[in-house]
Amino acid sequence: MKKVLFLQSWYSKITDNWYSWLKIELEKKGYKTHFPDIPEMRKDIPKMDAIIHYIELLKVLDKDTIVISHSLGCLLAMRLAKKHSYKKMILVSGWDFDDLTENHMFFWKTKINHSIIRNNVKEIVIIHSNNDPYTTVYSAEEMSKRLRGTFLLIKKGGHFTTKDGYTHFPQLLNIF
Repeated sequence: MKKVLFLQSWYSKITDNWYSWLKIELEKKGYKTHFPDIPEMRKDIPKMDAIIHYIELLKVLDKDTIVISHSLGCLLAMRLAKKHSYKKMILVSGWDFDDLTENHMFFWKTKINHSIIRNNVKEIVIIHSNNDPYTTVYSAEEMSKRLRGTFLLIKKGGHFTTKDGYTHFPQLLNIF
C-alpha cells in the first residue's frame, strides 16, 4: 500500500498553504493519506514529546511510509526518523541546526543524529527556495549533505506558503 504522512508547519492548520491540494492530488494517485491536524503545532511553545506521541498513536509509520513535512514539521520528521524506519522523507523549507530562536529549543533536547536518520530512511529529498526568509540555501544544502539527500532548489518560492503564492505545489508531485 502506498501511504503518506504529512507533518504541518508551526502555527499552521492542515487546510493552510498547499496542504489540502497535495492531499487531494496524492489520493488521485492512489495514495492513502494521513494529514493529521496537530493542535500542539499551533502553540507558542509546542512540546516535541507530545507531538511525537500523538503521531505514534496514529500507527502509520512503517517501512512503506512516505513522510512529507514543511518548515518546523521537518524537525519533527527527523526526530521521528530517529525511532522509526520509513521509505522516503521529503523536507520542505527545513533546517537541522539548533541556533534559531529560544522558542525552537523544545525541538533541540539533543542534536539531530544524521547517521541514524540515514539508516532509517531509504530516500531523503530536501526542497528549498533561494529566497526563504527563515533559512538560507546554504543551510539547506549543508543539511542535504549531512543527510545524503537529494537537494531541489526552487527559485522565488519563499517559504512555500500561501503568502508566497503556494496554494498548489506541482513540483512536489514530481517526486512521487
